Amino acid sequence: MSWQNTTKKVAGAIAVISGIVMVLSVGISDVFSIIVSPEDVSAETAASLNGVDFIDRVAVLGVAVTILGGAGLGILSASKDNPPFLNTTLQYLPVIVGFLAFASFGDSVYELLSGSRDWDANDDISNSYMLFLASSLVSGIVSLLRK
Repeated sequence: MSWQNTTKKVAGAIAVISGIVMVLSVGISDVFSIIVSPEDVSAETAASLNGVDFIDRVAVLGVAVTILGGAGLGILSASKDNPPFLNTTLQYLPVIVGFLAFASFGDSVYELLSGSRDWDANDDISNSYMLFLASSLVSGIVSLLRK
């Protein structure tokens, strides 16, 4: 197995695990609220995320799809019966989320990747969210290198 495949699989596994920790920390109802109705997100979750904006909504949708997708529970998978946009989304999800992570959370992701993140200064919601974003960025970069 090549280093690219190994790195992509490990980063994908970290994304799934950290996504699950985030969902368990936030609660399924707040995950749904972040995506669909951000004004209904609990005060604790909103504070952990420094507010919920459009990028958070898309990134947390990425958390859900990652957990439900092939790297996670395998409930969502590419199929000829799916609409083309779903298959494309599933195929390029690490690249999509990685782009969001780089473009919107670059400083925090860099802190995590460089080993300078102060884990104790943040709660489980914030830590698991940033770990998900950073591992998705790594997985996305490796996916692009393999193509």
